[in-house]
Amino acid sequence: MYPYDDNLDFTALRAEHQAQHGLTIAYIKRRVGEGMEYANEVAEAVVSAEGGYYQLREMPEEFAGALGAGVSHRLVADAEAWETLRQVLQLVEGVSSGTQAVRSLSLYVLYAGGSLRTRQGMFVFDQKPGEAAFAHGRWQPELLPRFFKLRLDAGDAPLPPALGLSNGVLFFLAPQNHDDGRCLLATLARTPAMQDLGLRAAPTMMN
Repeated sequence: MYPYDDNLDFTALRAEHQAQHGLTIAYIKRRVGEGMEYANEVAEAVVSAEGGYYQLREMPEEFAGALGAGVSHRLVADAEAWETLRQVLQLVEGVSSGTQAVRSLSLYVLYAGGSLRTRQGMFVFDQKPGEAAFAHGRWQPELLPRFFKLRLDAGDAPLPPALGLSNGVLFFLAPQNHDDGRCLLATLARTPAMQDLGLRAAPTMMN
């Protein structure tokens, strides 16, 4: 939908998404209600008995949420966070090389200081059916990201167990300060009650 265009007006893009998705975002947030809140400088998430969602601070219209039993989450220590990242990278490398079959995969990773507006401090990978893979930025294996979102439809392909889903969204938030302790990993399984309103790969880059 949005090609990689350095002249793309970020404010106009936000306004368009707000017009398209503002009511849906408000509805899901209202239905999820109060719950466990988890946030850092990049993103915020809420998970309750009714469902869960996340949205980015820089672009709140970059949003995914779900209602019902398709939502799961856990707070994890650094070791499990690193293992999940390792398996995400292994999956991306497999898809990129053609050794891992999936129907589609879209990932973006924001590191400390990363920005959608400037497209700095981030890594993006997107694979659509029948198209060449798109990549931008650099995976930084020595850094724990502040946020990542993986959108995946693996079909019947076997996947690493740490990912916890084959069709839906996995997202990750690091704590605001390292001393806060554990990271958030959450999955939104693709069901009729799941809404993934973000662009493929990363906002302002491509769809």
